[in-house]
Amino acid sequence: MSQLLNQIKDTVIPKNTLNVVWLYTIGSIFWLGVLGIAAMNLRTYLTYNSNSPNVGELYYSALTIHGWAGMFGFVPLAAAAVIAFAMYKSNLSIVHTKLMAIFFWLSNIFLAIGLAGSPDMGWYMYPPLAIESGSNFHAFLFYTTPALMGMAYLSLTLAFILQTAMFIILIADAYATKPKNERLNIFGAYGVAFAIVIAITLPALAASTLWYTLYFFAGVPVNPLLWALLFWFYGHPVVYYVPFPLFGALYYYIPKYAGRSLFSEKWARWNIYLLSIGSMLIWVHHLQTWPLPIDLRIWVNLSTLILASGSGLTVLNLGLTILLSQKYNWKDPVGMGGLIALVGFILAGVQALVLPENSINPLFHNTYYVVGHFHLMIWTLIVMGFTTVFLDMLKSTFGGFNFSEQASKWMRIGMIWWTAPFLGVGYTMSVIGYLGMLRRMIAYPSVFQPYNLLESMLAEIGIPGLLVTIFVAIVDALAYASKQGIFSSPSPSTSPSNLPVMAKDGVKNNG
Repeated sequence: MSQLLNQIKDTVIPKNTLNVVWLYTIGSIFWLGVLGIAAMNLRTYLTYNSNSPNVGELYYSALTIHGWAGMFGFVPLAAAAVIAFAMYKSNLSIVHTKLMAIFFWLSNIFLAIGLAGSPDMGWYMYPPLAIESGSNFHAFLFYTTPALMGMAYLSLTLAFILQTAMFIILIADAYATKPKNERLNIFGAYGVAFAIVIAITLPALAASTLWYTLYFFAGVPVNPLLWALLFWFYGHPVVYYVPFPLFGALYYYIPKYAGRSLFSEKWARWNIYLLSIGSMLIWVHHLQTWPLPIDLRIWVNLSTLILASGSGLTVLNLGLTILLSQKYNWKDPVGMGGLIALVGFILAGVQALVLPENSINPLFHNTYYVVGHFHLMIWTLIVMGFTTVFLDMLKSTFGGFNFSEQASKWMRIGMIWWTAPFLGVGYTMSVIGYLGMLRRMIAYPSVFQPYNLLESMLAEIGIPGLLVTIFVAIVDALAYASKQGIFSSPSPSTSPSNLPVMAKDGVKNNG
């Protein structure tokens, strides 16, 4: 028991890279639960096509909490966890573990303070709704005075500054511990590269909430256009914070389970530049419905297609790796998870092919078509990709551990159980978007009610699949640990050197 308590303590205040990985993983799972509960609530409201006016407040608050918990909580913490694990797999170490712990706990406390006000304006916080405190509309249901709203935005500003500091620490420690004249493996290369992208773009979010803070505390006026430009410099790259490090994970795992080398590692490494630079150039496409000059619209179309080509190159590279292999090991749950993440990314990406087109985008821009696309990307590439990394974290944490045959079977079932229904949800959303249902609307024509009922039913069916996968994986790992005596004090007759232990930093060949 004392060993187990020490492991918990080492996770809360981490002492090595893997402990940091687990702290940030647990934090991201917490926010995943918050956004999931909020999503279940707002989906419940959407199953009724006629709601009383006071339901609108509950719906929009649940919608905003869903977005904030996802974009401000889950995304940065999951990205940090994946990047830290990528460093571990490249024999790099996090030196400043205490700082990472301090940044983690403080940023989450400040984010929780903001969420406690029950925000009610959408995760994107557009002015003027985000700064109104009049009787007709409140940006927060509970923080209704200028002083409280200013406090909320100050808390968010501090949270985002601390999150930025997390990634600066990861970058600095990666370069400080990189062996001389040794190239990072592909997983580590993607992790460090996109830690840099996050460190460049996340400060724009902190600046946007600081602007609101100055509005409430010092009367500094907010220019809606300039604020939107500032916000979307962060607001588009953020959708790649987790997917692009996960590309590195797929480049790492898929060749391993295909039993051959990556089709072209040169393509994969050059693609880092295309994806990282491209992700910071196309944010203006979120303003498609604004009165943009024609030259800028041409740039939106071109730059988005250039970035999409980087994603296409990833699919081609990984697809050829699988197709040219003798046999892909999908029976291992890590191999299965990587395969599902790749296939899901393809199916979600197909929906987005029409969105960059200037003549087509206004038809879909504010509809459920877009919601279906990016949520399907979340449910497949992000959730299944993150699950894949999570499973390998368990393997890496307990020396010599591998999933049992029975556990592997149930985990594969769980992955399919999750993915199949949510594919149905995503494509149903895109269908009703194509038919004209607007996003973020609690009141909608009755013709869409059967579709909303179907989406909610499919989601309820799919959620247990993910829970089964994670639960079985953890139970299997803990069963192994208990049999090996990892969480118990060794008896006097037992040589500690013969016991498997929690993996530490400095161990070579972490792959």
